[in-house]
Amino acid sequence: LSLVAIVVVVALLTYVVPQVIHVFENMNQQLPSLTVGLIKVSDFLNQNGTFLLAILALTIGLSLIIFKQNKAKYWLHQLQLKIPLISKLVRGLNASRFSRTLSILMASGVPVLNALSICEQVLTNLPMRAAVHKATEQVREGAGLAYSLENSKQFPPILIHLIASGETSGNLEEMLERAATHQERETESIINTFLGLFEPFLIILMGGIVLTIV
Repeated sequence: LSLVAIVVVVALLTYVVPQVIHVFENMNQQLPSLTVGLIKVSDFLNQNGTFLLAILALTIGLSLIIFKQNKAKYWLHQLQLKIPLISKLVRGLNASRFSRTLSILMASGVPVLNALSICEQVLTNLPMRAAVHKATEQVREGAGLAYSLENSKQFPPILIHLIASGETSGNLEEMLERAATHQERETESIINTFLGLFEPFLIILMGGIVLTIV
C-alpha cells in the first residue's frame, strides 16, 4: 500500500500535473497559492527526478553497508528497543523465540548452560543477545536464570515472572512454554492492531493527497 501510494502520487505530479498546467499558461490570471505550489513541486520532480532516484539508491546502498558493521547494527538495535511500539514488538518476538527454544532444549535434556548458548544465537536483537550472554555467565557462577535476565532489563516482566515461578516449582520447561505462548499471542495482537489502524490511515492519507492535487 505504501509503495503504491508513493508511485501514484509521483505519477500524478510528474505526468498528469504537467499536462494540466498547459491549460493555465495562456489564461494570464493569478493562480491560487496551492496550485502554484503544486506546479513548483511538479517542476522540481521533473527536473531532478533522475538525481533524486540516484540519491535514494545511494542512500539505501550506504545504509546497507553501514548497518552491516557490528557497531552500527548494535546502535540500530538499541534504537529499536527505545521506540515505544517497535520496542514492544521486538522484545515480544525475541522473548517468544528465546523461551520457546529454551523450553524445547531443556525438555530434550540439554544442559541449561548449553541451552542458553544456543538460545543466544536465536535472538535477532543484538542488545538482547548480549543480555542472554551475560545471563549465561551469571548462571554459570550460580545465579538464578530469572534473576540474571531481570538484571539485563531487556526482557518483558511476564517472562521473568514465569521463569522465576518455574524455577521455584521445578517446572521450568512448562513455564517457558507458557511464556512463549503468551508472548506470541501478545505480539500477534500488536501486529494485527497496528495493521488494522495503519491501513485505513494510509488509505485516507492517500485519498487526501490525491484530493488536494485534484
